[in-house]
Amino acid sequence: MLRQVGLAFKRIGLGYNRLAEQYPQATAIITTVVKTSAADAFAQKVIEGRKEMDWRRHGMFCVFGYAYLGVWQYYLYNTLFQRWCASITKVVGHQGSASVKTLIDQGIHHPFIYFPAFYLWKGVLENLDPLVSLERCWGDMWVNLKALWMVWIPAQMLNFTYVPGHLRIPFVAAVSFGWTVIISVLRGALPETEPSNQKPLEEI
Repeated sequence: MLRQVGLAFKRIGLGYNRLAEQYPQATAIITTVVKTSAADAFAQKVIEGRKEMDWRRHGMFCVFGYAYLGVWQYYLYNTLFQRWCASITKVVGHQGSASVKTLIDQGIHHPFIYFPAFYLWKGVLENLDPLVSLERCWGDMWVNLKALWMVWIPAQMLNFTYVPGHLRIPFVAAVSFGWTVIISVLRGALPETEPSNQKPLEEI
């Protein structure tokens, strides 16, 4: 029985890999949307114990999963990072440049692009002034980054060192399932109180 289950998972994995090799960007985008949808549904129904799904919030995460986590990050990791780090890769090799890519991703991309984009998008759906959204973003930044770096510095080192390009975004999607659940719970619910009453990420 276990052997049959193992063989079934192996066939699924090999089929997914072939699909990702043939259609890398489409596979990456679909994977991130499915992952983001599943993560928020899990957060709402299991972790938060909601009887009814908040479909507005769910849609917010799915659109963000498509546009940012799928389209943008595929281009960032598989095109821009390769271009930016080409000279370094020539000197130290592909594995040697992984630390530089991780530094760019975690030290520049996430603090200055990912988190502001996330908070601005959430603010649009809450009808907030963009400056208010950014103020929230910077106010939450340090606790968010501490949670981020615990997961993503080691994960991205593995990703940029060993994972082939066509599986790079699916790898991120797999790891970020847990991260999306955390963000969904901590930042996803539309607030019923003033922003100053929201608990920081590490207190929840």
